[in-house]
Amino acid sequence: MFNPLVENVESLKDEELQKRITDLNKRYVTASRFPDQSLLLQVQQMLTMYTQEQQRRYRKQMEQQKKKETDQDLGDLINVE
Repeated sequence: MFNPLVENVESLKDEELQKRITDLNKRYVTASRFPDQSLLLQVQQMLTMYTQEQQRRYRKQMEQQKKKETDQDLGDLINVE
């Protein structure tokens, strides 16, 4: 998702990203109490955007870790003399 009114989420640090997600969750709960659902939709869209970025980072870290582990495993199996 892309929202032109929100700064680039890729430039945020992990701690800032988590802080914004927590803040948006609080705002989502508050917005759900109001009868106007347009505010709720906007908060939900922003929350989705931030959580998708967090998931993307997590997947990237897992892929790097998996690649690192497989590289180490192959290094022990190949005997170059």
